[in-house]
Amino acid sequence: MVYAAAEPSDGVATAQAVFTNTGAYPIKITATHTSCGCTAAVTDGRPIAPGQTGKVDISFKTLGRRGLYEEAILIDTDDPAAKESTITLRVLIRNPVELLPTLLFWQPGEALTPKVIRITVGDGFNLKDINATCADAGVELHLEAVRPGAEYKLTVTPKTQHVRATISVTPEIEGRATKVLTAHVRVS
Repeated sequence: MVYAAAEPSDGVATAQAVFTNTGAYPIKITATHTSCGCTAAVTDGRPIAPGQTGKVDISFKTLGRRGLYEEAILIDTDDPAAKESTITLRVLIRNPVELLPTLLFWQPGEALTPKVIRITVGDGFNLKDINATCADAGVELHLEAVRPGAEYKLTVTPKTQHVRATISVTPEIEGRATKVLTAHVRVS
């Protein structure tokens, strides 16, 4: 089993399967076969001497995907005792921070009472800071920690009718480039 993790916007998740030739003579990987076009497996094609290690570089396309994926990779070798082997790739694709919902809507005549956007930080991501802004003065924001570093509540209150605004949420995740997430406010 080989594991990888990525964000949907990364475009690709990569992993490397490392193996040792436990046989008595050199072996060579002659081909790799993946179960779909979203997965690729590449080797350098050189023979692996007994006791030496080889590797298979694996990539998985992440764009537009979320969740856990498992892909089988068939490895063909010139070893008469083990012509075929299977590597299983497990990829977890998730956003470090998610907003729900991303659209707050007030119907015509509805009271301009506050509505809430839940902000959650994925396990394994270290949130250093987070802020929320809205350029429209007709929208008031209040950000509070429910569980610091893991869950936040963004309370949104429109102050006027006929608002069409965008909220920008900027999380600072350790070891990752800053990405601005957006939510929308519509008051008819």
